[in-house]
Amino acid sequence: MTLTDVLERNRAFIQGRAARPLPPPESVPLVVITCYDPRLDAFLRPALGLDDGRAFLIRSAGAVVAPSGDPLRSIALATYLFAAEELLVVGHTSCRMAAFETSGFIDAFRARGVARGAFGDSDLRQWAGAIHDPVAGVRASGAALREAPCLPKDLRVSGVVLDDRTGGLTVVVRPDEAVGGGARHTAPPSDDGREENQPAEPSGTAEPGGPAAMPRAQVKDPGHRSPAEGAEAADRLLAAASRLAETVAAQAVWRYELDRLRTELRMQGNPLVRVRLIDAFVRKAAADSREVAAALDGLKREATAAGRRLDETAFLELVRRAFMGEPS
Repeated sequence: MTLTDVLERNRAFIQGRAARPLPPPESVPLVVITCYDPRLDAFLRPALGLDDGRAFLIRSAGAVVAPSGDPLRSIALATYLFAAEELLVVGHTSCRMAAFETSGFIDAFRARGVARGAFGDSDLRQWAGAIHDPVAGVRASGAALREAPCLPKDLRVSGVVLDDRTGGLTVVVRPDEAVGGGARHTAPPSDDGREENQPAEPSGTAEPGGPAAMPRAQVKDPGHRSPAEGAEAADRLLAAASRLAETVAAQAVWRYELDRLRTELRMQGNPLVRVRLIDAFVRKAAADSREVAAALDGLKREATAAGRRLDETAFLELVRRAFMGEPS
């Protein structure tokens, strides 16, 4: 639609309409941060039950909240000028920012005559605010809001994912869910809306200043190795996992994604959810990068050579420790 189309529709709109001023500004208790996807325009307010004028609707690609600039600036102004008390991040299931393809983006802007340098030195996934998936995106934005120094700590921050086929909402960040070290975490809701009991996190032991150990209960050993040989095999596994993490971090396109994953893992108190986050990340990185895929294969070969069979949970726990920088 062109400017000419807009002006013609505007003339039709004002035809016979009496001029009347907007009502005076008043407090607006809720700020909704959601995706800019125009498919949501007629869907979002009814799905959330938002009355006109009773909530700010602030939109950004992927519902991403950056550490500075917009939409954080607009959220802060809404908080202080309109006495907002609640912030709600709304992701949606078919969000295109979860399927962001750097190569396609490059082709598109170059076809329009724009050079790569116009986007600065950061990798393009970081510039665009690409997300792993809608749930991870909502959690990352929720964490950014709670950690923003320009926002008061008494703001209640929540996050949901909208099923854009059915209109249903799934809660992924609750207003009483703390963020950061030593925080209290709430498990994701079960299908019937009840909170699941969180299983105890697998524990390992570590020498002071040394690498964290694999959870022994999850590692199957043939039994023919001496304790010293078993410890040496565990060290080789940790070294291979560290090489995988270093390979990911060495690539600009995945360095930003790794930082976001680490934030997600610190926020998430449920070990099973952490396993799923790690699994999705490793699969994506290995599919995108031959170097990452080779490092992952090297870790698997090392596990086989060590004579140990790792179940999926133990394997991904090992990768998690490497990504979080726990092994030395």
